[in-house]
Amino acid sequence: MANTPDEIIRSFCDKWANGDVQEIISYFDKNAIYHNIPMTPANGLDEIRSFIEGFFSTAESIDFEILHQVASGDTVMNERIDTLVIGDVTTKLPVAGIFKVHDGKITEWRDYFDMGQFTAGMA
Repeated sequence: MANTPDEIIRSFCDKWANGDVQEIISYFDKNAIYHNIPMTPANGLDEIRSFIEGFFSTAESIDFEILHQVASGDTVMNERIDTLVIGDVTTKLPVAGIFKVHDGKITEWRDYFDMGQFTAGMA
């Protein structure tokens, strides 16, 4: 079982590959904030669940490959390649993520990526 913030985020990133929204949501605190920086933030479990369900309604799969990850206290930062499969298009998206973990739950998650690269991959 994941205990440290570093282990929790590694486990969380692994869970995206199976597409189980409920399992992914279980990592979040009820008042968490999830912000894909080019987009509007999702505040609280209901908005986060809605965003993730919407994503999985179009994406066939997503895989987070952590290239580098560092943790200091309750803050975890990683550099990833997110591979998204939407229809017959596969997009490899470089992402930098910053997470805050408190009492074993994600309270904040911010991802930074190039929206132009994301949308170009979907065209």
